Amino acid sequence: MVRNAYQRINKYIAKLEPEINKKRYDALKEQMIENVIPKYQELTSLDTKIKAILDSHPDTIPTQYLYYFSYVKEIWRLTNKYSGIMLYKLVAITESKWEAKGLNKEIMEKLRIDLFSISYEKIKENGY
Repeated sequence: MVRNAYQRINKYIAKLEPEINKKRYDALKEQMIENVIPKYQELTSLDTKIKAILDSHPDTIPTQYLYYFSYVKEIWRLTNKYSGIMLYKLVAITESKWEAKGLNKEIMEKLRIDLFSISYEKIKENGY
């Protein structure tokens, strides 16, 4: 059955009712917190490792730290969503993008290998 515009609008308005949203979020709040705590702990640990690697590399430009953090977080998101050849392809594309933005390829490679154990050998083995 095809709904007309007024039915859709009324349904949308009902979803925006504050009391309904409050009940929904109150019911899910504890589970949401339980789900996010491990991710935040993982990200905190990752940030510490990124900074240590950047501090130890002689070619790191301090004003680019933020961009290296963004690069690593993008790889981290990919590792949480993909695996196998798709992951390797997306990592290669991501690295090319950040290299075009001016990041040092050696530093990115060190971050990628040390933090995620993704080497070009693995990428080449998987056909990309």
